[in-house]
Parts: sequence; C-alpha cells; structure tokens
Amino acid sequence: MTTQVDDQLPGDSAPGNAAEIAASRRFNAVLLIGLGAMLAIVVGLNLLLGERAIGTPETVKAASEWQQTTRGITYPPPMTANRPFKSLRLADRLPEINGVVLGASTAMGLTADAFPTDVRVYNFAQTANPLHSTIGEAEYIVRHHADRVKWLFLALDWSVGMLSLPGGPVAIDLSPAAALSRQALPQVSFLQKLRDAISWPRVKNLWSIARGAWRSPEGLSAFTDALFEASSADYRCPDDTPARDFDTINRGKCVGFRDDGSATFADGQPVDPARVEQLVRAGAAPGSRYSQPIAAGNGKINPALLDGLAKLSTELRAKGGRLILFAPPLIPGLERALGESAHAGGSVKRTKAALDEWAKREGLIIIDAGASEDYGCTAPEFLDEHHAYPACFRKVMREFFARLSSKAPLEPGLWSPKGAGTT
Repeated sequence: MTTQVDDQLPGDSAPGNAAEIAASRRFNAVLLIGLGAMLAIVVGLNLLLGERAIGTPETVKAASEWQQTTRGITYPPPMTANRPFKSLRLADRLPEINGVVLGASTAMGLTADAFPTDVRVYNFAQTANPLHSTIGEAEYIVRHHADRVKWLFLALDWSVGMLSLPGGPVAIDLSPAAALSRQALPQVSFLQKLRDAISWPRVKNLWSIARGAWRSPEGLSAFTDALFEASSADYRCPDDTPARDFDTINRGKCVGFRDDGSATFADGQPVDPARVEQLVRAGAAPGSRYSQPIAAGNGKINPALLDGLAKLSTELRAKGGRLILFAPPLIPGLERALGESAHAGGSVKRTKAALDEWAKREGLIIIDAGASEDYGCTAPEFLDEHHAYPACFRKVMREFFARLSSKAPLEPGLWSPKGAGTT
C-alpha cells in the first residue's frame, strides 16, 4: 500500500496561516504607528512646555512687574536660576529696605517679619547659590547701594561643604540691564530639551495639566491656555495672598517667592516628627550628603572665601553698615549627631573652631543656628534636614536680636543661646 504525503517546504504556510500572519503584521504596524504618534504628540507638547520653562527676559520682567504691583507670590522660570528675577525685585524694593539676606536655598525661609521693625530686609537667596557668588553679590550691593543698605545677612553653609569649595569670590552684576540680558538665563541645547521632553517629571506634568483641563469647566481652552498663555490667571493662596504662575509646573499651588524674597516651599510638606530620628540617623551616616563633604573638607576652610568676607565687612563697615553671618538651621539633632560621629565629628569641630577663631579676629558675629533645637525649633518647622521654614528662622532671629539689643556687648565669634556654638 502506497501512502501519499504532500511535500511542503519549510518556509511555506497554509492560506489560513498566511492570512493570520498578515493580520498580525498589520496590527503590529498600526500599534507601532499609534504609539509613535502618541509619543510624538507627548514630545511635541513637552518641547513646547519646556521652551517656556527655560524662561525669557520678557517673562522675568513680567513676573517682577506683576509682583511689584500686587505684592503677591510668583516666580519666573526656571526655578534653578533666580538671580535675574531677584535683581529686578531688589532694584524695585531698594527705597523700602535697609537690609539684604544673601545665600542659597537654605536661607530662603528667612522672612522680613523675622527681623525687628527697624531692620527691613529683602531676601536675595537663590537656588544652589555658592558662597563664591554670594560674596560677589554682596560686593555689588555694598559698592552700589550702601547708601540705603546698612545690614547684610549672609549664610555660611558649612554642613553641605560650601566653605571648602575651591576658588575665590566671583564678580556679579546685579543691575536691571544684566538681569534682562539673554545671557542671564541658562543656555540649553536642543538635545537637552529633547531629553527633558521625554523625562518622567515632564511627562507627569503634562498628564497633570491634561487632567486638570479635563476637570475644569473651561475644558480644552484651559489646556491650550496652559500651553500657550504667558502665565496663569491670578488666584488666591490660603492666606488670601494673590498669586500668579509664570511657570508651567506647580500651577495653582502658590509656589514661588513672596514680596520680601522668601520662598513659600509650597510644593513640599513639613517633616513628620515621627521621622526625625530616621532622618538624623541617615543624615549623620557615613557617605550622606552632609557627612561626605564635611569629612572631605577635614575642617579646612577656603582662605580665599574668608578673605573675601573680611574685605566685604571692612568695606561695609566703612560706609556705616554691618555684616552678620549665619549658619542656617539644621533639623533638630542633626548637628549634634554629625559632631558625635566617628567619621565627621572631628571635621565638624575643626570647622567650627576655625570659624570662631577667624570671626573673633575679624570682629564678626556668626549666628550659629545649626543646632536649631537650642532656639526652640521643632521638626515640623523644616521642609527637610537643612531647609527651615519661617517659623524656625523667626525664633533664631528673635534670640539673636534680643541679645544684640541688650546692654552687655555681644562679642565677635560664633554665637548661639547656649554658648560659643560648639557641638
């Protein structure tokens, strides 16, 4: 008996299978095209939003003029480059003030109401502003505005290693003309813009804008306004302060700078007291963002920075003013934990001793607020381990000015309510 077998080459397939494969390929192609289109839309919209998030001199000027008129809360993008905006605000506020706060974001919680009524300050502190730049800003103020500005309060961020960074003070131009130049804002390449457009934070923000527009009575117009309008409409914060958002993120949250230059930190949450012990332990651990720079510095302070501060103080004093330095508050317990640690303790003590000796020699007072618990500060008065809210800063300044106004003279050096500022 002969059995007939149909020969089928390995690459051949039955008509039914061929149809299924073709359908599958079409489905995959449609799916890929759809996903590609969605990605293109997301990238395109985020490039549009990202272009606005880079900031322009026109936006900086508009935000400054709006705040001058309303005394409300705002900031122009990007949040990482505050000097142009604050330079314009300083120029507007000069007739009303006689003091300026300078530093990085650790000083942004310092509000005007923390000072006595005869000390009227504008907070010029900026995001990630190193001491090299802070001294340069102070020098500009002394040379151009010492007829009005008689108090300078300058932050010394020893806990994050700023005192040991190499290099000397940098000359800074705080004039309105410099603030409105194109070079005053970051220059971003297209590749950087593209990377930003596909980043998760930017995608998340786009989704937040779309969801907000969907829930808004204005619907599509709310979405297009967020994409194309120069700013949001005015709205009211919980304390009834007016606000306007010029950035494309954090809309409606009252994030930005108050009229006195201090930051609201409204995009964060106060530290939970239940987490303090964990935060202190992590902050004092080897390799933390505090321990590592402190240990690396080994208690050595860049002499060029100290020389710059000394010259600044001499020049301001000759014009009838006074320089007050301050170490910003740390969350209760962190400074002591760092000072008692085997890996960073020696460096902390050497840093504090060097500051104390130098300040005494130069006739300067350094408010030593690192051990914030000595001033009565509590965990909920902090955004994180080294960013204090206004409530803590008020306690620090109240203690200091009460002591400064007492009959007994306040000696130069490190000062705290409980002694010479040692840990």
